[in-house]
Parts: sequence; C-alpha cells; structure tokens
Amino acid sequence: MTEPGINPISNLGEISHELRTPLTSIQGALGLLLSGKVDVQTREGQQLLRIAANNTKRLLRFTNAIEQDEFGSASLISNEALERLRLEADLQTARDNDEFQLFYQPIVCLESEKILGFEALLRWNHPQRGLVSPTEFIPIAEETLLIHDLGLWVIEEACKQLRQWQQDFPQSSPLTCSVNLSALQLLHSGFVENVRQIYQDSGVIPGSLRVEITESMFIENSPVAIAALQQLKGLNIPVYLDDFGTGYSSLARLHQLSVDVLKIDRAFVTQKQWEMIRGILHLANSLGLDTIVEGVETQEELKQIQQLGCTKIQGYWFSRPLEEEKATILLQKGGKC
Repeated sequence: MTEPGINPISNLGEISHELRTPLTSIQGALGLLLSGKVDVQTREGQQLLRIAANNTKRLLRFTNAIEQDEFGSASLISNEALERLRLEADLQTARDNDEFQLFYQPIVCLESEKILGFEALLRWNHPQRGLVSPTEFIPIAEETLLIHDLGLWVIEEACKQLRQWQQDFPQSSPLTCSVNLSALQLLHSGFVENVRQIYQDSGVIPGSLRVEITESMFIENSPVAIAALQQLKGLNIPVYLDDFGTGYSSLARLHQLSVDVLKIDRAFVTQKQWEMIRGILHLANSLGLDTIVEGVETQEELKQIQQLGCTKIQGYWFSRPLEEEKATILLQKGGKC
C-alpha cells in the first residue's frame, strides 16, 4: 500500500524525463565555473557549487529509486518532490514558449486620485496549471540561475511598455514603472551594464524606471550588491525598499543603500497598526524619503491612511494587478482610479 503523499513511478521513461532538469543545472553550473567566467571563490561561484551539489543529490535519489525497481521494490518519490522537478523542467522552456507575462498594479496619488506609475509583476501562465504564483517559481529560477535572463526580460518588457505609455499619455510628471530585483541579480557581474543598455535603448524618460528590493535582501546585502545598487542610482534609477517594517532594517543601512522610497508593508494596514504607520511616515520624512503604503483594500483603510497624511497608495481598493490592455484603458480614462 502506497504511503500518503508518495507517487509510485514505474515508467523509467518518465523518470528519465525528470532527470533532465538536474542534469542541465549541473552542466550549466560546471560550465560557467570551468570556463573561468565565474570565480569559484566568489559568492556567485559558491552558489553555482551549491546548485551542482543539490542537483547531484536529486540524481542520487532517483538512482536509488531505479535500483529498487530492479529488485522488484516500489520506487517511492514524494508527490511534492516530483511536482517540483516537473515545475523546474517546465520553467526551462517557459520563456521560449511565451508563457511569461507582466501585470501592472497602479501606484496612485491620493490628492489627485491619478495614477503616478505602476509596479510590474511577473506572472507565469503555465499551459496546464494556469497562473503559477511567483512564490513558487522565483525560488526555482534563482536556484537554477534562470533568474538572470528572466530578470533582464522583465526589465526590458517593462521599459518597452513604459515608453509606449509615456508617448501615448504625456504628462508633466512622467509615468513611472518599478520592477522587483532578486539578490542574485545584484551579484551578477554583468547585471548593471545589461540594465544600462536596456534603459538606454528603451528611450524611457530618465528617472522613470525604478527598482524594488526587499528587506530580506537588504539584511543579506554584500559589498557587491551595495555597489550594484549605487551604480543603478548613478544611472538615475531610484531604489524602493519593499515590504518595509517586516524585517530588521537599520537607519545606517538605509543610508548606505541610498534608498529613495519606503514601501510600507500591507500587514500594517490589514492589522490596523495605524500608529506604526505613523511612526514609519515620521521616520521617512526625517530621512527625506518618500513613502508608498501597500495593501489598501477598503474604504475604512483608505480613510485612515488619508488621516495619517499618506499621499501615495497601492492596493486592491484602486486596482488589482492588470494586464497591459486593461492598464492602458485606465490611463485612457484620464489615469483616475
């Protein structure tokens, strides 16, 4: 009798198919190290070694399963492990199959109720699963190093769309667009130069592309990541600190990273921690930082935020993340939510 959560696999062809992803990851990691393009002593080099080691363990697990079959025993692989391997394999071809899409959530000025810009959010339209949450596939993309090419694709697509909107809807304060960064992107030696090239070629108005980093990245920052952020700042790309208040930020690091905007985490809104929000607003004001409050979903929350003096908001009360066509319709209506 099969244990709960375990899937017996008797088809060796299926196992062979599932082996391709770890083999490809090992081959890619070792190829970069052996080519000399990545120094094994660097953080990126160590990450490549971890990827190769982790995928080697997966291969050994499958080898053990196949050997058990040869002796007539059941090959037992957890459904969770098998699904993850399948997701990894699908992720390898998702971009070539045009399965990725950007959604755009408006950032709104409370005083005018007009859209100031958007946050670009990556979605994966899996042919069988439908929309796959970024919380599922982004860690896999990081582990397999697909995050580098995927992250640049996001920036390029966001810039193309932003340039089109800026041309179609010119205004005194140009529309902006922010994109989320992974820590691994900041550690990649060619990342800043790639962004510079995309930024320059896109023709977006200088200063209108922004990048967002999270507090978890913020805590684990390295001199390489800090240098990359400062170089982005040198390209006139402001830095947003996302989900502020949920981690362990220090004022020294806020200054070190030259953060421009604090995005106050939605948890403070949903838990009605208005005094905490007030304190963060005072902190930001004393440091000369702008703020955006995330997760505003109800009339009551909106009223409280207005009373606190917040001027920039993001949340379902105004709009969920939208496909490009629907976001464009909002702008055609005058950019009012």
